[in-house]
Amino acid sequence: MQTQTQTVTHADRPLAWEGFCTGPQVLSGAQLDALATRLLGLGLAGVEAAARTELVPYPAARGAVPAIVLGSATTLKKCYEADVAHLVEGTPPDDFATYNEARAVHLAAPGDLVVGRTEPWRQAVAGSAAEPVEVPELRHYYLTHALLTLAAQSPADAPAAPLARLLRQLRQAPGTIVRLFALDPEARVLLLWLKRTAGLERLRVDANGQEVAERWNRKTTLYPTVEEAAELPPPAAAADPYELLAAEARRTPFTREFGVLLPRLPGYSVTRAGADAAVMRRRVHGAARLLRERYGLPLGCFKPAEALTGSRIRTGVPLDDPAALDALARQAMETEEDYVLEAHTDYLRHSVEGYEFILAPSTHVVAGELAEGGTVQITRGSVWEGSVYVDEETCGRFGIDPEVFRGVRAGMAGLLGAFEGGGRSLGFVKGGVDFAIARIGGRFGDTPVVGMQDLNLSSNGAEYVRAFLAQAREAHGGDRRIYAATKVVRPVRGTDLRRLKAAAEEDAPGRWTRVLTSVSGRWGMVGVAGPCPRQAAEDILALEQRLHTAGLLRTSLRQAPEPCGA
Repeated sequence: MQTQTQTVTHADRPLAWEGFCTGPQVLSGAQLDALATRLLGLGLAGVEAAARTELVPYPAARGAVPAIVLGSATTLKKCYEADVAHLVEGTPPDDFATYNEARAVHLAAPGDLVVGRTEPWRQAVAGSAAEPVEVPELRHYYLTHALLTLAAQSPADAPAAPLARLLRQLRQAPGTIVRLFALDPEARVLLLWLKRTAGLERLRVDANGQEVAERWNRKTTLYPTVEEAAELPPPAAAADPYELLAAEARRTPFTREFGVLLPRLPGYSVTRAGADAAVMRRRVHGAARLLRERYGLPLGCFKPAEALTGSRIRTGVPLDDPAALDALARQAMETEEDYVLEAHTDYLRHSVEGYEFILAPSTHVVAGELAEGGTVQITRGSVWEGSVYVDEETCGRFGIDPEVFRGVRAGMAGLLGAFEGGGRSLGFVKGGVDFAIARIGGRFGDTPVVGMQDLNLSSNGAEYVRAFLAQAREAHGGDRRIYAATKVVRPVRGTDLRRLKAAAEEDAPGRWTRVLTSVSGRWGMVGVAGPCPRQAAEDILALEQRLHTAGLLRTSLRQAPEPCGA
């Protein structure tokens, strides 16, 4: 498999960009603005305004309408920065740009167009019934950046071949929907150019509206700032902590806007905007003091507001340790991001053979509606590594009380109703929310609390277990008693999709196994389906261990279990 060998610079330090399928070039804001002006005659502010009327969030289930699947990584989730952070730390990067393009193939229905660039993507699309649209541009990390560069370099009357194929699709089938990870600024420029060049009045997109994607798709949505929370009078010693939590919730951005209280944990936003080192230090220390004084909490959890899959989270932060808090403030200054400091969670847990699940269920919106069931997460430390589909009838097999499961789904319904009710529609067509079922101690004692922890209001990992589940049920004659699990795996170098499929997809009674994606040396995904979600979970963990023992994977949760706190 062809990979890139280049150098990137981070904080004046050269880093080897090795083993990636794409290059490290990323368009700057100024370069993107210049491209927008050249292609559309609009600056980025004009693009944002135009996209609100010309790009229409359109909920459509897989196969319901023709689709173009554009599996680009997104700047909104700082995918490039996440890979560079791994290089800085000396840990294996994910190569998110490559794996997202490759795994997006599984969101395509037969006949859909799937856009990509790399060998893992080619192998994935070769095993599907979708039509590949290959982009011969590997210098850029983001697929959207590669396509915009091609568009700018093409004569106006002779667009490059992949662009010409997309334009032909839009002209022949104007109702085509574009499925993408997120409607970020570069995607807006690209889709507006495609729409206008194709001569369409509107272009349908399977992505959330701009306000959902950019304003609300952040952990800070659920937390008041330190300054806002400090305006509340100090609580009485005997005050109900849940009443205080609700009072603070009324000062969160979400509740101020929509008047809806969402289930949440104690915590505060630590905003980077306009803060120098002294201000950031004061905010971090202020958040820690509020958690100690108001809720009696000894430990916190420090999270980037827009990180991927639980990465770069600092757990178990001692809230009375000035040095530890100063280090968090320095981290926020260095990465130039907003963070939240929330209660450290001691998740309730449930064991299956060889693994202990934390109780962090997720619920989802699919095609603009509250999706059936939900998922329990497979995690390594604080990082998401897979999903198991459950419903109210089977959640108890993972230690989740059905009443709690109904409450989790009600919380997601409240979020959906806020965005799409009361006479307003923000174009919320897809997304997921992670919940915690956990003890946090302090004034809450040993009673478990249930709260939203993370908003993933874009494409998310659960889309793949749901797509895989639909395929498995179809293969079993539409049997809705089939359940499924998907798992992120870490292939060794040289383990491409063909090799992993040959090793994994063996017939077994009552089990339906598929390899969805493999990016050699980086990232892969496997799936197992069967008549019981607990059994599916145990089977997929056993599959990972078998592939690890065979020398095809770098790691295995069963081989080297790690703590699952987050």
